[in-house]
Amino acid sequence: MTYSIRSGMGSCHAWRIIAAFVCTALVARAVMVQAADPDPLQDFCVADLSPSAPRVNGFPCKDRANVTSKDFLFTGFRTPGNVSVTGTNAYPTFGAVLEYPALNTLGISHVRLDFGIGGVVPPHTHPFASETLFVVQGSIYTGFISFDGVLYAETLQKGDIYIFPKGTLHFQINVGTGPAISFNSLNSQSPGFLVAANQLLLSNIPAAVLESSLGIFNATDLNLLEASVPPFWG
Repeated sequence: MTYSIRSGMGSCHAWRIIAAFVCTALVARAVMVQAADPDPLQDFCVADLSPSAPRVNGFPCKDRANVTSKDFLFTGFRTPGNVSVTGTNAYPTFGAVLEYPALNTLGISHVRLDFGIGGVVPPHTHPFASETLFVVQGSIYTGFISFDGVLYAETLQKGDIYIFPKGTLHFQINVGTGPAISFNSLNSQSPGFLVAANQLLLSNIPAAVLESSLGIFNATDLNLLEASVPPFWG
């Protein structure tokens, strides 16, 4: 009888371990799934961007009776961006949900990048999306820094594609002899856009923190550095 009871207790303990493991796995999977845009529950949900529309995780749907084929057309990439206004001779034209409401709930967005000669898209991150870059014209040097501090970078030519994993710091520079264009896709309708220099130098972090972190111990030098950041990219 004693052996039987112990066996039963051991079996019960084993099942508790198994149940705890399964529960942990399910929670981990749920967290992993939540790390990306959720799958839609309908074929489309053109965003209602009106100020009176209720806000949820994304945007509410436009009345389906008012949706037309024009809602699914985006013409914002027809015109080149004005690279002269950014301070880095490059310009991003965004095609995310705010510009292209048909993307709502579909987990994708786009960007057109125009580069003058030597044009730069500063180091930045997209906290909610991975990104691919497709070179349409010119020659672009681009890369990202992995979470262990390694730079992965290549010089791309027309027709080449490069990928930036979610949340990694990445950049682009036109290294050709003429203008360059890329077409980028991201796997979120609202990927986020955080420029490293702006986040660090234009976000009211105390001067003492920046001076120690950057090895600058002269307030004048820090002020000059802050003043040199192109505000467009903020």
